[in-house]
Amino acid sequence: MTKRYFITVDWCNKGQRGIFCDKEGCPFSQEKAHTDDEMNEILGHFWMILSPKSEEFSEEEIKKYTVWKALAEYTNQYGIALKGEK
Repeated sequence: MTKRYFITVDWCNKGQRGIFCDKEGCPFSQEKAHTDDEMNEILGHFWMILSPKSEEFSEEEIKKYTVWKALAEYTNQYGIALKGEK
């Protein structure tokens, strides 16, 4: 089972960590963990309120993230993919 690293964020540490992606659902992923500098470059100044982490997920785990929440900070072009209800 192949795993990749994805940038996850938790807006203002409110306990809703999800995968950072664009409105089409395309995340920022790579084969190795993102460095702090890489995450800060992708997120821009908003990294401070998003508490980014680079986390490893399998394809099966990613499929659970079915709800998209737009972030006004990115003019709703980017947002957070959250786990859908069971």
